[in-house]
Amino acid sequence: MLNGKTKKILSLAVPAAFSNLFDMIQIIVDMIMLGRVSPVAIAAAGISMQFLGLLYAFMASFSVGNSAVVSRFVGAKQFEEANKTVFTSSVIAFLISIPFTIFGLFFSKYVFIFMGASEEVVQAGTVYLSIISLTFPVIFVEFALYSALNASGDTKTPLKIVIVANIINTVLDYVLIFGKLGFPPLGIKGAAIATATSYYISFVLYLYVFLKKKSKISFYLEFIKDYAKRVLNIGIPAGLERVITYFSFLLFVKMIADYGTYTLAGYQVGLRIEGLAFMPGFGFSIAAMTLVGQSIGANNFKEAEDAGWQTAKIASIFMGLMGVVMVFFPHYLAMIFTDDKKVIEEAVVYLKIVGLTQVPLAIGFVLSGALRGAGATKLTLTINTFSLWFFRLIPAYVMSKIFGNVLYIYYAMFLETFLKAGMLYYVFKKGYWKKVGEWKI
Repeated sequence: MLNGKTKKILSLAVPAAFSNLFDMIQIIVDMIMLGRVSPVAIAAAGISMQFLGLLYAFMASFSVGNSAVVSRFVGAKQFEEANKTVFTSSVIAFLISIPFTIFGLFFSKYVFIFMGASEEVVQAGTVYLSIISLTFPVIFVEFALYSALNASGDTKTPLKIVIVANIINTVLDYVLIFGKLGFPPLGIKGAAIATATSYYISFVLYLYVFLKKKSKISFYLEFIKDYAKRVLNIGIPAGLERVITYFSFLLFVKMIADYGTYTLAGYQVGLRIEGLAFMPGFGFSIAAMTLVGQSIGANNFKEAEDAGWQTAKIASIFMGLMGVVMVFFPHYLAMIFTDDKKVIEEAVVYLKIVGLTQVPLAIGFVLSGALRGAGATKLTLTINTFSLWFFRLIPAYVMSKIFGNVLYIYYAMFLETFLKAGMLYYVFKKGYWKKVGEWKI
């Protein structure tokens, strides 16, 4: 039988994990349908998604702070202050979205030129991204609302909304891309319109939840400068961390790309499979962030610490089991994505190595989330950036040049995952985050 703490953790983590999974499914559906249009369409949409990934990194500059502050107010039963924080964060989100929207509408072609795309891809991508850019304000504000619901302990409502959005996106993709039900075939433009429409409908559903007070928290239409400072003081280091991680990841991919198309393709296949294992990690990270923040709000640091450790243990079991599958059945997993033997061989190498890192990866996910929930985002920025560069990227580059084998890039990744988990474990156990958590609400 599951105890109360475990049930509470799972009730937060499982819906959050599935929400992330459905976000991934929406991208996969788009790519599958565009794959039947042309390689140009796939390339254009793929590069656009990379740009959107950068946007999501910037969104942490308000969403993480919003989550930390809201969860603390909820833990203290100060719901009106939580509502004011949600509105304040939404205003911040909207303001941050403006320069990205302007860039996407008028200068999106430079994203594709920077990535070295062909003229056809630049043209198709510009059409796609300029349409998607019209949704940036609602995406940013929605992310603030999403993080607030999670922080209040409601991860089920975002899951319901993302399921509805996925269904709408899939139907509209089919109708608009291929020209069904009397519509002309619009190709990549149709995909953009379908995605944009699903984003707007998702946003309307979030507004309904908040304005109709269908959740524990809602809007209180008052912008509080002090809450804005708190949100940004916590959020900006988290945003900076995500942006650094994003560009560092691109460098890591570039190192792997030097070993040829098959190695890169195998890595991408392995990464997609590992991404499914990430889903529980994301869910448990959100659970840890929420429970730690709420416990601190209730002035119960012992409960906050226990929540962090308990969530890390459960996440380790879930991701550890997925790691076992990666190590012992990598061929079968890779065959789902491709039938090319060379690509499968390369994917198998990656999966066997990365499968062994799933437990420390789970610990890293959860304890990073717990520290962010405590507001200790400067700690996570320092640890994750230092670890990424000095334990992964630099050693991977040096060993790759010395030995000329992609395995050494993977070995550096393997080692860095364990070392980072160790550092986060040490910092959380020592309780440095409690000093940050002492600020009064």
